[in-house]
Amino acid sequence: MIQHQEDVPVAVPYLLSPSPSPNSSPVLTPTTKSLASFKPTTTTASAKLEPRFSLPDSTPRSSKTELVIGGVRIYIYGLDDLKRRSNVDVGVLYLAHNRTRTYQVTEGIAHEVLHRYRNDGKTKSVELIAVTMNMRNHGDREISPAANLTWSDGNDNHGMDLLSLISGSAQDFKLILNYLPSYFPQFTHFYNIMAGVSLGGHTAWRMASMAQGQLHGLAMVVGCPNLSALLLSRLGIDHASLGTTEDEMHNVPYERLEKVMNEEQQRRWPKALADLVRDGDRMIADEFPTEVPLLLCNGRQDPLVPARHTAAWVRRQQERPSAEKIRFFVQDNTGHSCTKEMVAMLAGWLGNMFEVLLAV
Repeated sequence: MIQHQEDVPVAVPYLLSPSPSPNSSPVLTPTTKSLASFKPTTTTASAKLEPRFSLPDSTPRSSKTELVIGGVRIYIYGLDDLKRRSNVDVGVLYLAHNRTRTYQVTEGIAHEVLHRYRNDGKTKSVELIAVTMNMRNHGDREISPAANLTWSDGNDNHGMDLLSLISGSAQDFKLILNYLPSYFPQFTHFYNIMAGVSLGGHTAWRMASMAQGQLHGLAMVVGCPNLSALLLSRLGIDHASLGTTEDEMHNVPYERLEKVMNEEQQRRWPKALADLVRDGDRMIADEFPTEVPLLLCNGRQDPLVPARHTAAWVRRQQERPSAEKIRFFVQDNTGHSCTKEMVAMLAGWLGNMFEVLLAV
């Protein structure tokens, strides 16, 4: 008998120990809390949220190599440490940055993760490098600053601009993932891990469907598996007016959706866009690769990408064998940020993931 989803416990949720040291990996402690008990909370203006991760001066910097593949400039970290070696199994951590930022954000994450991974005192069977790039229309690839603005900034095309950026960035990472091994034939085997923050997290969710069979791990930080629900809620569409739940909004026919939208909402969410987004959401909901380990990190006070969207997706996975491969972490007193705790957790998760992967 299948349990009602509200009563299904999280298969592998992990919470930080109360006071993890900033200089050590956080302790991962399993909890038996039900996802039904997950409640996003608000914070008063005077409350201080956890800050975004900032690379400490004390963290050693890994080597940095530039390479152009298919007209896309990428940055590879930690490669020089491996160039003198052959017949090496290599894990490649692909990192996608957040909107309005540049690759330098994920560069900091790369340095910290590589340092922690290589210095945790454990013998490694898989070496690790990290790869990042400027996302489309960002950094030295920026063509239109106006296209990076939101609806609240007056950009009526925000939906199309954002979602085409996510799709295009996923295609870029897929291109790099396909061709990178051909540039380094001295390495025996490549293990691909896709990770991202915010915009990069949305991109990582889409990559899961685009690169099925090629990914060995996925890590999404403040990303969203259901972009229809996220963006329709931002547009002010109440799922109750459609007679459905928020996480099922991608299944609502546009003809029904159109009836509850005003002229501005229809202009900002046209049928052609809705159909494209719906297809991607359905693949993530129904055809997500079950064999891939996941690390999902959200901020409990995140107003931009509320953790409830990820919680709803995780809740649905409880009926599938893949549930044991999910680590879902919601950090208290945290908004729309990738924190130092999340970065430390990513490094520890990678080490554990490779141990399990190679033991199979």
